[in-house]
Amino acid sequence: MARVLPAATLLAVTVSVVALARTAPPAQPFQRIDACIYKPQRWNDGDSFHVILPDQKQLIFRLYFVDAPEEERAYADRIVEQAAYFGISTDAAVEVGREASEFTKETLAKPFTIYTRWRRALGRSALWRYYAIVITAEGKDLNELLVSAGLARIYGTRTPLPDGRDSREYLAHMHELESEAKAAKRGAWGKVNL
Repeated sequence: MARVLPAATLLAVTVSVVALARTAPPAQPFQRIDACIYKPQRWNDGDSFHVILPDQKQLIFRLYFVDAPEEERAYADRIVEQAAYFGISTDAAVEVGREASEFTKETLAKPFTIYTRWRRALGRSALWRYYAIVITAEGKDLNELLVSAGLARIYGTRTPLPDGRDSREYLAHMHELESEAKAAKRGAWGKVNL
């Protein structure tokens, strides 16, 4: 004889299974990769770019915590959103996007270090990108440099940092850098109301 479960029990089991299915898998620890090389590519921008790893494998990395304006008009909806963040025109946002791309290319001219958890960064490209924190050859955080220069907004996913800091502490620091860039009218902040 078949046993019938009460509706409340069946609902509780269903909710538990759905909750388990929606729980993200545990994050991998950060992996440090030294001696990375920036690889020029048409679709590189200020926060997402091709990298040649020491084993010569080529991958695309996307910075955690920041978003540089797009330089390609194909992403019109993103450009409008980014322009609104800075309070600038869409033309100015595209110009800042180009400046951010050039800044990242120049800043990463020497071999640099990537910290990644191999978490896939979503985007419109069919190619996989992985989130990363990038430290320049001079030991500087690329996110901090971009925000300080007014070339990127604070944006994106949260994650503990490789040094163990909580992302809230890091983001508070980033907001301080952004306030300084705004006050000094650097990058996009210098194009407001032009």
